[in-house]
Amino acid sequence: MNFITDTWYITLRDLRARIRMPIFIFMTLFQPILWLVLFTQIFKSLGGMLGPGGGSYLQFFAPGVLVMTVLFGSAFAGFGMLMDMDTGVLSKMLATPVTRISVIAGRVIATVVVLLIQALIIIILALIMGVHFETGVPGVLFTFFLLSLLGLGFAAFSNGLALLLKRQETVMAVTNLLTMPLMFLSSLMMPAALLPGWLNTVRRINPIDYAVVGSRDLISNGYIWHDLWLSLVVLAALAVVGVTFGTMMFRSRAE
Repeated sequence: MNFITDTWYITLRDLRARIRMPIFIFMTLFQPILWLVLFTQIFKSLGGMLGPGGGSYLQFFAPGVLVMTVLFGSAFAGFGMLMDMDTGVLSKMLATPVTRISVIAGRVIATVVVLLIQALIIIILALIMGVHFETGVPGVLFTFFLLSLLGLGFAAFSNGLALLLKRQETVMAVTNLLTMPLMFLSSLMMPAALLPGWLNTVRRINPIDYAVVGSRDLISNGYIWHDLWLSLVVLAALAVVGVTFGTMMFRSRAE
C-alpha cells in the first residue's frame, strides 16, 4: 500500500511541476502541430498513392503525428530526473521513508498522463481538420492504450538512461541517436509499399512501426485484429523492457 500511496504523491508532484512550466508543454506540442498542419499540406498530392484507408495524406499521417508526439515526449522524460539529481532533490527524496521504486514509477506515470493529454489535443485538432475515426470513441481509447504502452516503455528507459549517464549532453546525444532513426525507419511518413526493400525489412523490427500501424488501423482501417494483436504484444514487450531497465538503473545508480 505504501508503494501505491508514494507513487500517487510523486505523480502529483511531477504533474504540478509541469503545470508550472506551461511554456514547456506548449513547445513540446508545437512541433507535432506544425507537422500535422504544414507537412500534410506539403504532401497533400500523395493522397492518391496511399492505397486502402488512405484517402488523403492528412488521414494517413495523423496517426504518425500521435506516435511522434508520444515518442519524443517520453524519450526526453529523463531530463526531469537529471534536474532532480543536479538540484539535490533526488538525494533528499531518497533520505525519506518513501518507497524507492515509487520515485521512478511516479515520474513515468506523470509523463504518460501529460502525453495522453497532448495526444488528445492532437486528435481534436485532427478531427477539426477533417480526419475521420473509423472506429469511433472505442478506437480512440484503444489508440490511447497503445500510446500508453509506447510512452511507458520510452519514459522508463529515458529515466534509466539519465541515471546511467548523469549528464544532459550525453543523454541528449543518445536520445537523438535513438529517436530520429526509429522515426524514419518506419511507415510513419510513407506506407510500407512505397518504402525501399531494405527499409521495409528494417521497419519490421522497429517497435515504433507497430505503434504506427496499430494507431493507423484504428483511425483509418477499422479493427484489423492481426495487426492490433501484434502491436499490443510488441508494445507491451517494449514497456516491460523499458520499465525493467529503468528499475535496474534506479536501484543501482540512484543512491
